Amino acid sequence: MTLRVGVAGIPGAWSTEHLRQALEQCGCETLVFSAADCAVELPGGAVRHAGVDLGDLDAVVVKKLGSTTDPMAPSRVHLLIQLEARGVRVFSPAPAVAEVQDRYRMTERLSEAGIPLPRTIVTESVAEAAAAIRRWGRAVVKPLFTSKGSGMLMLAGGAPLRLALRRWQRQWRMPFYVQEYVPHAGRDIGVVVLAREVLGAYYRVARTDAWLTTTAAGGHYEPCPVTPAMRDFAVRAAAVFGLTFTCVDLVEGPHGYLAYEVSAFGGFGGLWRTQGIDAAQRYAEHVVRTLRERTPDERTGIDHPRVPA
Repeated sequence: MTLRVGVAGIPGAWSTEHLRQALEQCGCETLVFSAADCAVELPGGAVRHAGVDLGDLDAVVVKKLGSTTDPMAPSRVHLLIQLEARGVRVFSPAPAVAEVQDRYRMTERLSEAGIPLPRTIVTESVAEAAAAIRRWGRAVVKPLFTSKGSGMLMLAGGAPLRLALRRWQRQWRMPFYVQEYVPHAGRDIGVVVLAREVLGAYYRVARTDAWLTTTAAGGHYEPCPVTPAMRDFAVRAAAVFGLTFTCVDLVEGPHGYLAYEVSAFGGFGGLWRTQGIDAAQRYAEHVVRTLRERTPDERTGIDHPRVPA
């Protein structure tokens, strides 16, 4: 029987279409859709896209729930919850996506699990944010709900902080997520994890005149060898949330690795461009294998507690 798999992402974007093609190469019938274009019908919980009932799909693989600065993206996880309630398998599970999308909750969970992190505070107070930056000497202010470095601001303790923080607050209308800056050699690390297996790692290297390493800020990828310590660290961090596919962002601190964050969706470009590793194909194969191994009850949509994929 042909599996019907939806790809929640950005239609036409490279990563979304690459995942679609990988699923089709595995024999799936696919439907690419934007979560912003769906409707949830209540009561009942049917989720529709362009007249198609997404509850009839075998699975949905989530690549994106919106653009990097889309303020509505975090709320779209409720659509995934509705699909799971109707028996659709979602990769990664909706509760995991919900926790990781929120930097506050993600950092809290990592801290509770004993994953080493840079010192961080979350506050709505300009005075508290400024005081933390002065204590640490230098820090990065981040929005709670963006990706690819969007909205990140580097501030030094000797600068006039309150004006800069108020301007940032007016623009982003979110609490301050303030994280101590970790000195590094102009690069950080992305470790790609699929179902507790590390597929590889890559460096994100900043421009000579920049501190932000993201490609959106002009950075570039370089291959990174995976050490046993790096492998263990990344698998532990991903397992905190039960994510199926993710990228764990690390920095090499003076006393070992520290976690910046764990991605809700992960990326394919870093491994593909640096080492030719097709993470999308590996992901698609995992999805198909998991669906083929379902029990008869799971195939008919009977609700049972699930172990995160």
